[in-house]
Amino acid sequence: MAEYIVSARKYRPALFSEMVGQEQVALTLKNAIRTGHLAHSFLFCGPRGVGKTTAARILAKTINCENQTADFEACGKCQSCTAFQQNASFNIHELDAASNNSVDDIRNLVDQVRFPPQSGKFKIYIIDEVHMLSAGAFNAFLKTLEEPPSYCKFILATTEKHKILPTILSRCQIFDFRRINIETIVKHLKSICKAENVEAEEDALHIIAQKADGGMRDALSMFDRLTSFSGGKLTYSSVLENLNVLDYDYFFKVTDALLTENLSYSLELLDTILKKGFEGDDFILGLCEHFRHLLFCKDAKTLQLLEVSDSLKRKYGEQSTIASADFLVNCLNLGNQCDVAYKQSKNKRLTVELALIKMCYVNSVVSVNADTSKKKLSEPVEKTTEVQSTKYEVKAEQPVTKYEVKPEEKVQLAKKPEPTPSEKAPTASDQRKTVNPAATLTKAKKILTADFEELESSEQKIAAKKEEEENYNGEVLLLNQETIIRLWDEYAAALAEEKKGLKINFAIYRPVLDTATLDKISLAVKSDVQKKAFDEVRLGVQNFISRRVGADITIEVIADKLVDTGTKPYTPKEKLERLIEKNPAIKIMQQRLGLELDYD
Repeated sequence: MAEYIVSARKYRPALFSEMVGQEQVALTLKNAIRTGHLAHSFLFCGPRGVGKTTAARILAKTINCENQTADFEACGKCQSCTAFQQNASFNIHELDAASNNSVDDIRNLVDQVRFPPQSGKFKIYIIDEVHMLSAGAFNAFLKTLEEPPSYCKFILATTEKHKILPTILSRCQIFDFRRINIETIVKHLKSICKAENVEAEEDALHIIAQKADGGMRDALSMFDRLTSFSGGKLTYSSVLENLNVLDYDYFFKVTDALLTENLSYSLELLDTILKKGFEGDDFILGLCEHFRHLLFCKDAKTLQLLEVSDSLKRKYGEQSTIASADFLVNCLNLGNQCDVAYKQSKNKRLTVELALIKMCYVNSVVSVNADTSKKKLSEPVEKTTEVQSTKYEVKAEQPVTKYEVKPEEKVQLAKKPEPTPSEKAPTASDQRKTVNPAATLTKAKKILTADFEELESSEQKIAAKKEEEENYNGEVLLLNQETIIRLWDEYAAALAEEKKGLKINFAIYRPVLDTATLDKISLAVKSDVQKKAFDEVRLGVQNFISRRVGADITIEVIADKLVDTGTKPYTPKEKLERLIEKNPAIKIMQQRLGLELDYD
């Protein structure tokens, strides 16, 4: 029986051209060999299983090769290459820093560096997991790493670059290895399947690549295990079963149920998933990723970001045509909130179920709020006596009604006839006996509406204000400085009571009209804080004045510390008078205690 070799070793790259997913590192090292600009020490850092040690071995073998090829690769046939492939090379040493991390181990290495190679060009030391060296070992290694003999090269590899001393990093040429993308892993797995005569579905290989999280070694380990499990035939179902991955079909079914507001079926699917041994947070994270994929399918540009098989892309595309972008964004928001609350919740299942309930009715609740908002905008505004006197009234924003508006419940202008005895409202006993499912569902939607108020877009408020401004039919005033001051005071008077401080600023600082152009108003304030306060209401004041004078007016707020408002006290006497004006008790205290002002 032939000795079995795992795929990670059997298909380990032996040349720079065979390195998968790290083409930028391979090209840089080959150019350094071609030009003869090889550093004396290298540091390869990156996640596990992406090819750091493999690249170090290829580099060591290539620079010691006696007959390099035209593209600066190792020949694999000379004495140096043959000895390296048989693990019998005296010039290339591999050291595991995890088990040789003491000062004595590094001192022994330094002693060996003194002797030149017996054959070949360089003496090369590959130190893996170099971050495991102790602080003393690093310090003992510093001088040798900085000024090694001309025949010596050091190649360090680590997964945790941040644990290495800065003095070591400054003495090395650093190469960052990146995670290998899913498409590259799938392509490599297909080539291995072809070489090993293994039948594999593309969806199955995609699951392996996603589970590997950018590491080729992990992907090959899973590939070997799944091949043994399935008897040389990889199917989508067998990979899901062995890797404990949730099937995509569940997320498609849950989304269909949410779109049709079929809450009972959604909860049944959740129960089935939990009984299979999956955690609630795994389900909610997978569902959010599913919504993300559907959202990306809305645009051809973002469609390229999906790292799934072509068949799965088609399924996502079909469902994305049914689900609106508003629905997907709202559900993503609810899913993210559930994920945050899941870890702190004591009843984790209820947390996930509540998120599903909100997602199920998100379409109807948002549409109800939008419809009632439109209805309020379409209603005519009655003119009051106050409106006629000031010609402008700032009304507080009315809360959006939470009740569902049905066609048969629309307001009728004509007087309704008196109800007949048969049409009279049922008594309390009749109501207790009769249960109306539609009314129960409506009541549930009313309760849930409060949770969705934060999902309303601010664009509705902007549209309401814009339509209110467009429907204003007041008189057009003459544009001059007096009119600007009058409108300035009118706007200030209409501000809410909680903006009392801003009202005071409106009274202190006065706008100045540019009489040359008649399209610009300047407002000089004394601090950046006051400028920020006016900037928040600048557009509102600007639109208000422009509408009343029938011209486009822009307001520029300037923070100028030299502005004299004529009201702020400067001298000690003025300050004391201002304090007494605000609190007369200070005057009494001054007289009783015989206090005098200190002008120094």
